[in-house]
Amino acid sequence: MSMKEIATIRFEDADTGDPGVAVIRTAARVVGLALSLESNGDIEVFLKAADCERVIAALQQALGK
Repeated sequence: MSMKEIATIRFEDADTGDPGVAVIRTAARVVGLALSLESNGDIEVFLKAADCERVIAALQQALGK
């Protein structure tokens, strides 16, 4: 599966203050979302378009948009 990187976002975890990174990439009909904290491992999931839409909607709701 050939991946294309869309964005790398560096952040500080609001709870622990640890440096972290979010990486978003695409391949075929999926979107890869990787979250990693410097001191606590990482996770990467691959979502179909409908699931991405649900995640986006939930994040917008959390931000009050």
